[in-house]
Amino acid sequence: MNNKTKIYFFNPYPGIGGADTTISKFINSVNLSKYEVEYITLRKSKISLSKKIKRTQLNSNSTFLSFFQLIKIIKKDKNKKKIFFSMQYFVNVWTILFIKLILGIKTFIYEINHIEELKDQKNLSEFLKKNIIYLLVKLLYKFSDIVSTNSKESSIALSNYIKNKVITIYNPCFEKIRLKKIKYKKNTELKILNIARLTEQKDHMTILKAINHSKIKHKIKFTIVGFGVLKNKLLSFVKKNKIKCEIIENKINLRKYYSQNDLFIFSSIYEGLPTVMVEAASYCMPIISSNFKAGSKEILCSGKGGNIFEMKNYLKLSELIYKFYKNPQPFYKKEIICRKNIYKFSKKKKYKKFYRNFRKNLNQYFI
Repeated sequence: MNNKTKIYFFNPYPGIGGADTTISKFINSVNLSKYEVEYITLRKSKISLSKKIKRTQLNSNSTFLSFFQLIKIIKKDKNKKKIFFSMQYFVNVWTILFIKLILGIKTFIYEINHIEELKDQKNLSEFLKKNIIYLLVKLLYKFSDIVSTNSKESSIALSNYIKNKVITIYNPCFEKIRLKKIKYKKNTELKILNIARLTEQKDHMTILKAINHSKIKHKIKFTIVGFGVLKNKLLSFVKKNKIKCEIIENKINLRKYYSQNDLFIFSSIYEGLPTVMVEAASYCMPIISSNFKAGSKEILCSGKGGNIFEMKNYLKLSELIYKFYKNPQPFYKKEIICRKNIYKFSKKKKYKKFYRNFRKNLNQYFI
């Protein structure tokens, strides 16, 4: 029998985005001399992991049904000490039901979006699905050994809803400050960057409308790094309105995009705490963000470290873009404040907290 503690990381639908960046960093930080790790997905994952980490791809198209396979895998596993880690509401409710309550395995669940995500419903199918999950969160989350989110605002909201303790562990996404060699010079071509999946949640249309409305539209070059179902819709708007915009897909190394652009704009409707905003700050980029729940205020120091506009208000966003174009210095002053603030999101610091909470809450598993 293996005496190592086994940690299962379950990420059903890996792709390119903040969730995958977060879970890959957690996995890669594990001390493999003490722990055995298995990374389980429902489709092929491209994230880079140590060869010592076992990868398992389940044959299932359903998160719910995949748990019946997971139960078989865990029962066959010879490791005596086991911990199951998962992220996101639609996975975590089943983690608690099947893994914690049925198998009796310790669970660590982590949320990357505010609970308000479950109130964003676009059709009858989403209405039914999200309301069921919302109810299950209320009923089940209190049974998990650890419940955590990636922002204080999300933790407070979730704790108030489930009437139980929720800890905050910021995304382990900041590694080091990379000073920009060249700052934007006013009244020159303005290069704007956004990194996000092409979905309704990320609301790229607000940025495009702001650019289209701007009197300096011809001076703006907009780069979106991301992929998703709204690509054709966004490109149609770009073409119709003659906006200089490029959509770049399937890029994992984002360094050159942070380095080569002048201003980072984030327009989401809801988040937990977006990794890309912290990364943009680490590249000393001035940031303009919508007032989504949750995380923008924590990253941008309630507006002292960046500019915040009301969600979907493209007129206000257009005004802020023009102000940056004419006089970027106030934005760079805020960038310095933001840069000092992001040390609390450091990779090293967050890994320590992550494992401290493992030991504190699951101490019977640790020597």
